[in-house]
Amino acid sequence: MKRTMARLLLAVLVLLLAFGCMPEDEADQGVKLWFPVNPALGKVSAALDACPYQGEDRSIPGLLEALLDGPPAEELELSALAPEGTRLLSWSLEDQVANVELSAAYAELVGVELTLADYCITLTLTQLAGVEGVRITVNGGGQSYRERQALYPGDVLFSGAEETPVEVTAALYFRREGGGSLGFEWRRFRLAEGSVPAKEVLAALIAGPEDKGLMALLPSELTVRSAWVDEGLCTADLSAHLLELPEEERALAVSSIVETLCSLDAVEQVQILIEGEPVEGLNGLGPSASLPAPSP
Repeated sequence: MKRTMARLLLAVLVLLLAFGCMPEDEADQGVKLWFPVNPALGKVSAALDACPYQGEDRSIPGLLEALLDGPPAEELELSALAPEGTRLLSWSLEDQVANVELSAAYAELVGVELTLADYCITLTLTQLAGVEGVRITVNGGGQSYRERQALYPGDVLFSGAEETPVEVTAALYFRREGGGSLGFEWRRFRLAEGSVPAKEVLAALIAGPEDKGLMALLPSELTVRSAWVDEGLCTADLSAHLLELPEEERALAVSSIVETLCSLDAVEQVQILIEGEPVEGLNGLGPSASLPAPSP
């Protein structure tokens, strides 16, 4: 379910172009580092703010390393940009677009948090001469939940608005009581803009069924580290708890994950990662059968 980044609706968000959060007489005082505003402080005038860059390396890798290190300790209003462990893997500049490849930890960000991090990077790097846009990828795979790959500072112009919910329907597959086969129940999910449907659906699958005659199959300790869809392939990065299941039960659990994700409109195949790494036999899996339409 694709969305244009320029249509993101955040509950209380007022962002101005590039230097819009600073007075004009401060905008030319040097390079700034952009960070999300600490939500615990209850600041509603902006979701992003900037602090001066104190380093001497005013290059793409220099600014990125400073961003990933987080805001200075004295900048209490600012929050860390990305999850701990996020690293810059590579970068290049082509046609005035900075191509930035980050480590897998960045893929843990979803929804509003991902949007804010994306634009902190974009607003920071586009201050450099010759950089007009930014393209962010994770381990070379891209952020497939974006419709628009190249991000520009001109996109960061949002006004406060109420989030528009999105309704998603999926078939959740569980073990049938008294047997080793799968049965499914239809669920409708009402999601906020920016949510990742595949991740929400997997969380519901782990939580267990609502209908009688079906039993939970996945370990309750299992967590969804990240999930995204790229050209029909849904990649789900799960915790290692999946591998703790006995072999036969694991095969049925994998089938339930694949069938469930393939019931989403945008998903044709599934790849399962365990702790960010591919596992033999869990790549490019497709559904075993087509589904009847859900009840109205």
